[in-house]
Amino acid sequence: MTLPLLQLAVLVYLLGLIGIHRKGWQLLLYVWGAFGFAYLLIHLSLLQEWNVALATLEARHLQAIMAPAGVALTFVDDTTLLVPDPTGWSGMRIGVECSTLIELSVFTGLMLFYPRLSLEKRWKYLASGFIGTYVLNLIRLVIITVIIATWGKPTVPIAHAVVGRLVYFAGVVALYWFLLTRPTLALVHRSIEATGRAVR
Repeated sequence: MTLPLLQLAVLVYLLGLIGIHRKGWQLLLYVWGAFGFAYLLIHLSLLQEWNVALATLEARHLQAIMAPAGVALTFVDDTTLLVPDPTGWSGMRIGVECSTLIELSVFTGLMLFYPRLSLEKRWKYLASGFIGTYVLNLIRLVIITVIIATWGKPTVPIAHAVVGRLVYFAGVVALYWFLLTRPTLALVHRSIEATGRAVR
């Protein structure tokens, strides 16, 4: 997406927010606000190359984690690593999908527009979600690296697309449960209790 198109998308997004808010459609406001914000943040990040900075940071951390285990990762460029394996070397690039940019953007939108939470709690949960998502992705990258380093190039597809992804998404689901679903259930429970007491 080009900058002019992004600016147009921001305008459409803001007009939509205003219109939906005036209509009082709370659920649509949350969906439009959260996912529209995530969409804009992702494209802004790509234009500003924040995804490259994030992937570079993750690659450096992965290298530091694997070094004590005797797996010496070599950089081809800021986001591409060479993993030593039984057959030689395997290249591993941390792209947009592996950088957690998408997940962090979606989580930010969902949390910032989350209704009935104080601003303090939103920022607290947002910080916890950022740290948790980043750590989960590092765990995924470590798993992928260990599998490749141990069994070689034939395991790259299963390491990346199956094992690493399953572990990561299981962790993300658990994170969303604690930071989004559980607070929602608690709010609903308190509302039901308050209503019940009022009726009695």
